[in-house]
Amino acid sequence: MPAYGVSDASVLQPIFKQQSGLKIVNDDIDSSKSALRALVGGEADLALIENSSPFEAGVRTILPVYKSVLHILIPEDGELDDSEQPLRDKTIYISNDSPAGRSFIEMAASRQKLSVDEYKIVTTFTPGQTDIIIYFGPINPRNPSWYVPGYKLYSLDYDDVERAMSSKAIAYMLPHIEPEIIPAQTYDLPGNQKDIYTLAVDTLLATRKDIPERVIYQLTRTLLEQKPRFAAVAPEMFSGIGENFDRYSLSFPLHSGARRYLARDEPSALERYAETINMLVYLFFVLLTGGFGLARLHSQKKKDRIDKFYSKVMAIRMRAMNEPHAPLLFELQQLELEAFDSLISEKLAADESFRIFVELLTRAIAELDVKPQGGDVG
Repeated sequence: MPAYGVSDASVLQPIFKQQSGLKIVNDDIDSSKSALRALVGGEADLALIENSSPFEAGVRTILPVYKSVLHILIPEDGELDDSEQPLRDKTIYISNDSPAGRSFIEMAASRQKLSVDEYKIVTTFTPGQTDIIIYFGPINPRNPSWYVPGYKLYSLDYDDVERAMSSKAIAYMLPHIEPEIIPAQTYDLPGNQKDIYTLAVDTLLATRKDIPERVIYQLTRTLLEQKPRFAAVAPEMFSGIGENFDRYSLSFPLHSGARRYLARDEPSALERYAETINMLVYLFFVLLTGGFGLARLHSQKKKDRIDKFYSKVMAIRMRAMNEPHAPLLFELQQLELEAFDSLISEKLAADESFRIFVELLTRAIAELDVKPQGGDVG
């Protein structure tokens, strides 16, 4: 896995090999090419890019790795004399062609009402000709390799308010960039005898969307679980690495492998909605029980109706002992019609009770047909 700008692969590789089986190697890419271009072009699988970089389709974040801080250098024996247009006629070298550095210069020039031909951005440093050096990188007092002798650190906030370029105000104008202070005496360099007011942007370890999820999962796991070992090798790069970052402030979305690792301890969908599921199950059984209860009640009402028909048939049979049969037979026929009408309108159920009623009715009619009339003398 060729990595662009990712520290010294030969130092990091033993940790990766032991913990994940991944192989991290140095790239052989032209150093003048930006890390983002190398990543998009498929020349590198991993790259360190500033969070202020313009969005590119197919680029994904693994983790924010460190905070990249703006270091401004001007000649030690000079000042930016023009208080209103300090960038006028200046030659500016932006180290590593930093997107954040270029955004800062372009924004400052715009505020100073300078056109693009009134200042000059160069890609190489030229002694005696470069007026301003812009470097975005981690604060590393042990190895200020970006420093050029004869220059001094420059602060955006001055004691003279009329000349000040407030770092806080600039941070509002540049997305993903925030104000930062390099404390006095951090560097043993000219200009750092006092606090340096400047800017900072997160630096992301990025990859491409098409890199397999399992690979990025293992990479993310190794970086986070082995952070102390990585920090011992390169503290300025890895000491700030962690899981607690705002995922919605990233210029590039998280790779699915990194997202899966970061979500490893989150509850599953079943666990998240367990209470809701329990409530729904409870309501289901309440409704089911209520439904059975209503069904039983409805069935009981039908049974009560058929019981009334039983009672009427038995009463007619008792009356047959003393009353003429013809009117009683008519009553039984009418009762039969009423029962079947109730059956059709579903006021009665065509069940065992109704069958018994029909048998009882049929027997009663048969008895009246053969018995002597009530009151006759045998």
